[in-house]
Amino acid sequence: MERFRFIDAHVHTAFSTGDCKEPMESYLALLRNGTARGVGFADHIHPITESFKQTYPGYEPKIFDDRGYDALIHAAREEGLRVYKGIEVSYEWEYDQICRERVEQSEYDYVIGSAHSYGGLWVTRTYWQNLVPGTAFREIVQQYHAALIDTLQADWLDVVGHIGVYKRFLPDNDLLIRCAQDVIRECEDEAARACAQSGKIVEVNTSGLTAPGGRTMPDAFFLERFRHYGGDRVCLSSDAHAVEKLNQKFDEAAGMLKNLGFTHLTYPWAPEEKELL
Repeated sequence: MERFRFIDAHVHTAFSTGDCKEPMESYLALLRNGTARGVGFADHIHPITESFKQTYPGYEPKIFDDRGYDALIHAAREEGLRVYKGIEVSYEWEYDQICRERVEQSEYDYVIGSAHSYGGLWVTRTYWQNLVPGTAFREIVQQYHAALIDTLQADWLDVVGHIGVYKRFLPDNDLLIRCAQDVIRECEDEAARACAQSGKIVEVNTSGLTAPGGRTMPDAFFLERFRHYGGDRVCLSSDAHAVEKLNQKFDEAAGMLKNLGFTHLTYPWAPEEKELL
């Protein structure tokens, strides 16, 4: 299967706050030479850290450059390139109004809601992964999935981002995973049903396939349960932070989706249209 057959719905550039230095131009070059069909840019915006000027080691608050982002995407469209203007929001239900009002400062083709944190704990970072098996990790699993389900209540969010991201650096044989497998499966089943009932698009984030966890986010178990409960709206996302990662592992992920019974992708910028897998 052609790696660039489908359009990547979650791509980062240097506009993303804190963790990407790749200029948008690098991706646009792949559109000009015909390598990629299109690109769904979805740079990070962290409304809560912006609002409260929060900081932590390795990160200083940075205000997202709405105007610069819009200007480059508009110029690319004027050039005839197939680009989409998305945004990935670090979302917490407690701060829904702050998150929504920040996003409303600009116009986007789609919005990805990602549960990066809850109650001050950033599950996307590794500082907590020296835990020993016990109630602490089980609590993280439960609270992460509660935060994930919270994103489904926000009707202004179109896509649920990288479900299961807390497992990105934990392979299946990791002691934490093995000792909490029962609560993980229970929480994933509940979240899969909630996602299916929500009608939101679930991104199948392939960046996890090249991380120590070695799985898509969400993984096959979650996607099987999502399908079981009637969910069928999925898109493929690389979460690329460098141009060489664009559409990474899309062949593998598309094959997995077909094996699970999915028949099509739903692009968040045109959810009424379907693309056959």
